[in-house]
Amino acid sequence: MRTLAAVAAACWLISAFQPAISDAGAAAKTDERLIDQFGHRVSPAELGGHWLLVFFGYADCPDLCPVSLTRMRLLLDKLGREGDAIEPLFVSVDPARDTPARLKEFAAHFHPRLKALTGSEAAIADAARSFSVPVSGGAKGGIEHGVFTYLAAPDGRVVAILHPQQPLSDNLAQIRRAMAGAKSP
Repeated sequence: MRTLAAVAAACWLISAFQPAISDAGAAAKTDERLIDQFGHRVSPAELGGHWLLVFFGYADCPDLCPVSLTRMRLLLDKLGREGDAIEPLFVSVDPARDTPARLKEFAAHFHPRLKALTGSEAAIADAARSFSVPVSGGAKGGIEHGVFTYLAAPDGRVVAILHPQQPLSDNLAQIRRAMAGAKSP
């Protein structure tokens, strides 16, 4: 699947975790990196070269996010040992409220390996834009965000977009096909 969104997502995966290049821009660039639920900055080495299952949402989401992350857990469980090769990621679109401490509590309800990420508004907006995830709202109401879960290959390409209303078996087949295709010469 080679779409503009896939190319942009690959670029985000590469750039969102890059360290500052120069001293002059170090403070600004550091603020643009994402951090996990333990308050650690996410480095390229941690995510690069791994299969990623990525969902964008927020911890106070009343329905879609908990359902999607539960579905992510089910997919990883049903994949068994194949699922061990996939790093599950939740990227918050509500960095004002989704602090690392809040995300730590939230992520604990879903999968033990789930890495929940937050960061500056600019870093989150860049990530959401890269995956073509629409984000709007906040302050007083709920936050509108995308519904899809993305499977990214170790090279950063989005190779499958999982729709939440597809049968779980269809999503499993998509993941297995994508992973098998990447192993083929």
